[in-house]
Amino acid sequence: MGKPKVHLEDFNDMLNFELEQTQERMLEMEFSMMEPFPNHKFKLYEGQQLMDMVESIRQCGILLPIILWHTKDERYIILSGHNRCNAARLVGLKKAPVIIKEDLTYEEAVLIVTESNLRQRSFGDMSHSERAYCLAQHYDALKAQGKRNDLLNEIEILINPHISGGDSTSVQCEQKLENREKVGQEYGLSASKVGRYIKIASLIEPLLTYVDSGEIPFLAAYNLSFIEDTKRQEKIAELMEANHYKINIKKAEVLRNYYETQKLKDAVITQILSGEKTKKPKSNRVQSFKVKPAVITKYFTVDQSSKEIEDIIEQALALYFENKKEGTA
Repeated sequence: MGKPKVHLEDFNDMLNFELEQTQERMLEMEFSMMEPFPNHKFKLYEGQQLMDMVESIRQCGILLPIILWHTKDERYIILSGHNRCNAARLVGLKKAPVIIKEDLTYEEAVLIVTESNLRQRSFGDMSHSERAYCLAQHYDALKAQGKRNDLLNEIEILINPHISGGDSTSVQCEQKLENREKVGQEYGLSASKVGRYIKIASLIEPLLTYVDSGEIPFLAAYNLSFIEDTKRQEKIAELMEANHYKINIKKAEVLRNYYETQKLKDAVITQILSGEKTKKPKSNRVQSFKVKPAVITKYFTVDQSSKEIEDIIEQALALYFENKKEGTA
């Protein structure tokens, strides 16, 4: 799995942050005044990754300011720094340096959240749901065009000020490519893989959680994403939770087929997930078999032809079943 072209190599790169480059005021604010971004899709660090950040903040403090969005209803929402806030609280800190962004649309705020996360972690280390969310947001941003370059340049200064601007010639060449190909090139993915991730981003949160845990394989998730009815997705997630069902590629294909033919009722979902509708039907044909060589050798000679042997076996079977029918077998 490829990584983004631009990312922080390690936490020490944050030392290069220069306030005057951001053209924003840096203040200190208590964590109690900050709110996480609504429906934040990126999982907080756990395990060793979290412990490393906790130890770094314990020794050096918060080196890179938290980026906040000051909304019109006077809320301060975290755009970049969810992990730093979490680690700092574990250290025992009550406040952190912040940079406040104002006059943002919701779409611009989402873009900052997405891009800042991409620049602070490896794309290959993200879960499937995080990758899907990132690629979907990035793709939408490319389609929007116009705002993206200015906004991303500003984000780049806030997140990674030591990196200079890109080559304008290569940018002009990139603009000739299709949007999905652009995104795919940046993350080392094929256009089809990007398309699948973007489609998977439409799944509800419980199903994405199952994708991350491996209970729904990636290609199965892609098929499920064609079930656009949220209530049907919720029913699938509910049955998986209640009965510990797992969905393989075959079940996902059947679910998609029933949905696209408008036959995906609750009872059908249960039958598919339980395996009842994906079982191989029993054949009405009698299974074929071969007579063992030892049996052939015991009752026949080498001079007898295959046709002669078949005729004798058929006559013997007819006699056997006739006697059995009369009760004399």
